[in-house]
Amino acid sequence: MRPWVLIGLAVLAVSACGDPLRDVPRLQDVEVADETGRAEALPAEEAPESVVDTPPEPAPAAERPRGGLLGFLRRQADAGRDSAPTPAPEPTVAAQPAPEPEETAPDPAPRRGLAALFGGGGGGGGRAPEPGAPDYRQVPLGTTLPYGEIARVCDVPERRLGRKVNAYPESGRGGYTLYDSAPDTTGQRSFYLTGFGDGCARQFSAALVLFGAPSTYEQIRYAAGGAGQPTAETDIAYEELKSRVCRVGRGQPCGDRIGRLERNTVFVSVYERFGSNARWKNILLHDGEVVALDMKS
Repeated sequence: MRPWVLIGLAVLAVSACGDPLRDVPRLQDVEVADETGRAEALPAEEAPESVVDTPPEPAPAAERPRGGLLGFLRRQADAGRDSAPTPAPEPTVAAQPAPEPEETAPDPAPRRGLAALFGGGGGGGGRAPEPGAPDYRQVPLGTTLPYGEIARVCDVPERRLGRKVNAYPESGRGGYTLYDSAPDTTGQRSFYLTGFGDGCARQFSAALVLFGAPSTYEQIRYAAGGAGQPTAETDIAYEELKSRVCRVGRGQPCGDRIGRLERNTVFVSVYERFGSNARWKNILLHDGEVVALDMKS
């Protein structure tokens, strides 16, 4: 082989061992503008023939409506809330005073005296006398009353009323009891009667006090000479009471039912002086009440 052929082959071998990328521009040797992006420094790639369109990013939307009945109700509520007008502020109203409760008329008090008898009432009922009754007035213990007046003394124990001097019926059970505030004198003083439906004692001034049973009253009233006697409040009240209890007419004795009448009915004669008296006070008691009060002479 010829020598120059060998030399040419050697040169080719040496050149083949050199840098194959020496002719390719290097990145650091390329001048790049400051505003140019890094991507521009690289060789642009050819866009493929078919490019998939990327959908635009959806704008933020309202909350996805819920399905079913719950979603329907929620949408209705949201629609109503959005369309509802803003309520105007409520006007400030000055506080009005609360209306006073209507006063109800009190129950009518039980009729007493002659009204109770005419109406068929009976029994003390544990109530105080109504206004206008002869014993309606109430006084404290120790008050001195003029002769002929009667008043109530309440919430006072019997031991403070004086000495027990009489009772009707005499057994003292279920009837009336008489107390004398000064039993050692014969002058006018305070007496107290207990046994009334309201629990209060009745006070009056007297020098002498006597109980009179209905049978005694009838012996005097219906005697031969009794027809001409004047008629007072206690007489009228007794006639009404007797007719109701004894079932007899006016001017007639009670008869066989007198015992029933006397169990809770009695006359109280109140004398101003211990001796002879031109007048005296009469009180008719029945079933724990003062039925009538008058002055006899």
